[in-house]
Amino acid sequence: MYSFIARQPIFDQDMHTVAYELLYRNGLSNSFPDVSSEYATSQVISDQFLGTPLQSVTDNRVSFINFPHKMIIDRQVFSLPPESVVIEVLEDAQPDDALFDAIKELHHKGFTVALDDFTMEEAWVRFIPYVDILKFDVRQHSADTIAQYISRHHLEKMTLLAEKVESKEEFQTFKSLGFSLFQGYFYHRPEILRNKKLALNIAWLIELMREVNQQRIDYEKVGNLINRDVSIAYKFMRYIKNIRYQTSFPVEVNTMSLRDIALYIGDHELRRFVSLVSLYSLDDEKPVELYKNSVIRGRFCELIATELHMTYLEGDAFLCGLFSLLDAILDHPLNVLLEQITLSPRIHAALVDNKGVLFEILDLARHYETMQWLEVHRLGKELGLNDPQIIKIMTSSTHWADESY
Repeated sequence: MYSFIARQPIFDQDMHTVAYELLYRNGLSNSFPDVSSEYATSQVISDQFLGTPLQSVTDNRVSFINFPHKMIIDRQVFSLPPESVVIEVLEDAQPDDALFDAIKELHHKGFTVALDDFTMEEAWVRFIPYVDILKFDVRQHSADTIAQYISRHHLEKMTLLAEKVESKEEFQTFKSLGFSLFQGYFYHRPEILRNKKLALNIAWLIELMREVNQQRIDYEKVGNLINRDVSIAYKFMRYIKNIRYQTSFPVEVNTMSLRDIALYIGDHELRRFVSLVSLYSLDDEKPVELYKNSVIRGRFCELIATELHMTYLEGDAFLCGLFSLLDAILDHPLNVLLEQITLSPRIHAALVDNKGVLFEILDLARHYETMQWLEVHRLGKELGLNDPQIIKIMTSSTHWADESY
């Protein structure tokens, strides 16, 4: 038996991840399991609050949890810590007196309550004084319709969450309307700006990435490049300290030059470090979740290659996943960016031509992120992987990325 909890990030206006919505699934072959909403919510509570330490899934952030009508009026919500959860009232709940009384009680006991997929029906108006967050599905209602409702009911001071935001333009539109929380995959999409040049520090970082991905690494040059930035040098020493406990690393590391340390740890670890730290340093205006997803993809692709006994692909698989969101990070077409880095033909084929086994592994990661479970199940089956294997590897990759950044 295995449990499967999907998580969707929730961002603030600065695109910082402030919470995760937790969603129950019992496998990858269906978009939502054929179980009641009560059962699904009970499984989330059991697995994440009574079993697995919550921080391993939410990275110590608040959890948004869907609650059906019956579980709220039965007061099953009170088994959870108010400071760690947001109670989402499902859109199909009946706005009757029993629910109204339960939500008032939740409010008075310090719980945070959200109305999910808010329908803007008049029957919900009396609930608003006891609700903390209104979630608007921007695919169901236009920005004008939502804005008129907010104005008519004087909701400007309420916490408003826009969900299913798919573009930066939509993000900006709802931000201007006073929305402070957002869900969606808008941060994955690059804004391609014509004739935008790479900043000097970005060009230097790409030079560093290019150097470590040469067939024969010039360690003297790598050491000099790392030395050019105190932040990179510091992170390098931190990284060395972390891996030191997993290897027979010499005690006198603090007396070694960066060039000697780079040479000692070898090509694989050096490439991993430079890829990670360089990616994080490219653009500090991007949301952390974008970088974290890049790392999750990299680790996922690497572990899938291991699971498939393709150890010769592990290094390429990690870089393939890691650089697959580089266009969104740098706002340049991916093929243009990859021309500035020396990568293996296998990675280039996967990222630019959508071909090869690395593309198949990356495609599996992409569909998992967007919770397209039918496709995940199909792609996994084609690779010879079953659902528990894929779930275990993605869970491990997510935990690894959370610890890395």
